[in-house]
Amino acid sequence: MTPPDSASGTVDIAAAIRRMGRAFNPEILKATYDLFTPLQQRAPKDGVERHNDIAYGEDERHRLDVFVPAKKPSKAPVVVYVHGGGYIAGERSPLPGLIYDNVPTFFARNGIIGVNITYRLAPQHKWPSGAADVGKVVAWLRDNAARHGGDPERIFLMGQSAGATHVATWTFVPQVHGAAGPRIAGAMLLSGVYAPQHPEFSPDKPAPNSIAYYGDDQSRYAAALAAQLAKCDKKMPWFIFSRGHNHVSPAMQINSAVDTLGPELLEFVHNPA
Repeated sequence: MTPPDSASGTVDIAAAIRRMGRAFNPEILKATYDLFTPLQQRAPKDGVERHNDIAYGEDERHRLDVFVPAKKPSKAPVVVYVHGGGYIAGERSPLPGLIYDNVPTFFARNGIIGVNITYRLAPQHKWPSGAADVGKVVAWLRDNAARHGGDPERIFLMGQSAGATHVATWTFVPQVHGAAGPRIAGAMLLSGVYAPQHPEFSPDKPAPNSIAYYGDDQSRYAAALAAQLAKCDKKMPWFIFSRGHNHVSPAMQINSAVDTLGPELLEFVHNPA
C-alpha cells in the first residue's frame, strides 16, 4: 500500500496516508511502517548513547532502554515513550533502531534523556497492569535517572494508543497512582482512549481487546478509564491536531525529515506550564 515516489523523489506523506482510508487494522499498520521506515533509515542518529534491556521490575516485559546524549547532561528532563498495541500486543522497538526507537533518539539528540519501555499485556495481565507498570518505570527513574544525567523531578511520560491510555490512567486516576500522586512533570498523549463513550466501549459490543484488558463488567469501565483527563485543571489541556496522519503515524514521524510533532513536544518539555 506504500505509494511510489513522486517525481521529486519524495513521498507525499499526507496523500499516502489519505489513500489508506479511515480504517485502522494490521494491514494499515504495516503500510504505515513501510511509509516511514525509509525516512527513519535516513534520519540522524548521531550523538546518542544507548543502554539496552534494563530491568525495571520482575516480569520479562519489565524492560527499558535508555538513550543518553553522548555529551552526558546534568539534571536533564527525562521523556518515557510507552508504545501502543491495543492492550494485547506491541513492542518498544518493532523495527529496532528505527520505529519506535526514533522517539527517544530524537529527545537524546536534543539534550534530553529518552526512555523506551515495554509493559505487561492482556489477557494475562488486566487493568490496571499497564498503568501500574508505567508507575514502576517512574519509580525506577526516580532512583536511577541521575546516574544517566537525568533529573528525577522532571520525568515526562509520552504514550501512544494503548500506551497513552496507560499513561493517562497512571497520571489521572488516584486509585492507581496512590496517595503519593503520579510524581511526574507532565504527560504527552497520542491517539489514546480515555472515556467509555468512545466507540470501542459501545455498551452493545465492546471490542474484544478492551474486554481482554478491562474485563467483562462494563459497569466498571468508567472508573477504570482515565475519564478524569477531561476534568484536568478544569480547562482543556494543550492539544495538537495532527492533520494528514493516522492513528500511529504521528509517533513514527518523529526525528525524520517530515517531523512536525517533535518540535512541539520539545516546547512542552521545556515549558510545561
